[in-house]
Amino acid sequence: MAFPTFTDLAALADDLALRGASPKLRSAITMAWRAQSCLGDLRQCQDCVTLLRQSIEESRNTDTADIMVIERSLMSTAVMLYARATSTSGQHGERGSIQLEQSKMQPDEWDDHCKILAVRNQAMAHVYSDRDAGDHIWHRDVFFAVERPHGGWSVASASNQTSYHAPTLRRLERMVPVAIIAIKAKFDKRISAVTSMLSGNVKVALLRKHAFNPETVFGSTEAVEAILDGRGKGDAAFWVNNGKPVDADDP
Repeated sequence: MAFPTFTDLAALADDLALRGASPKLRSAITMAWRAQSCLGDLRQCQDCVTLLRQSIEESRNTDTADIMVIERSLMSTAVMLYARATSTSGQHGERGSIQLEQSKMQPDEWDDHCKILAVRNQAMAHVYSDRDAGDHIWHRDVFFAVERPHGGWSVASASNQTSYHAPTLRRLERMVPVAIIAIKAKFDKRISAVTSMLSGNVKVALLRKHAFNPETVFGSTEAVEAILDGRGKGDAAFWVNNGKPVDADDP
């Protein structure tokens, strides 16, 4: 199937940087890419939150160790993705985030946001024993000794394991849609700026210089079609597994 020309804007920005040309366009490309990537984090976060909610509401006789591992993984991944998209700062070479602004949020939204970040900073990314993070003690460690009946002591330790925390899940359910709307608005604004700059300032030959085969990059004809179908909204999302899209969506 014949597709229109796809060009690598990151490669274009690097090319312009080598020439010392178009600093505003290079900056606009970087800012639009960052917003799109953060939006991708939030959509993956939303998937984790949805699956976790389905898991904990399933009817079952008992919570097996496997189920607890899955739920803990979904909770941890959701919190980390949310924080990575909306708060964490990036060192040189890192993507960084699109930070949410307190002035544009309701007080209860900001409270939810801060408590999710506290869970990430004090319970997921780091370990603070016996410290409350998001209304919950995530890490309890007891290092102890038990006296033996016939003398001496046996040394042991015990730690808690939190599979999921209901208030944190509810905060994620409330805040992920809020964050998606905020960052999507910035993405739309930034991608419009790039589109405008490309139309007036970059020669077609330079754009075509960085063309690539979309089927090779995105893995399949179906993936490319999903991207092209999303052009009207400037956005398309799909899952890729071993180069094959297993689900496609135009948000």
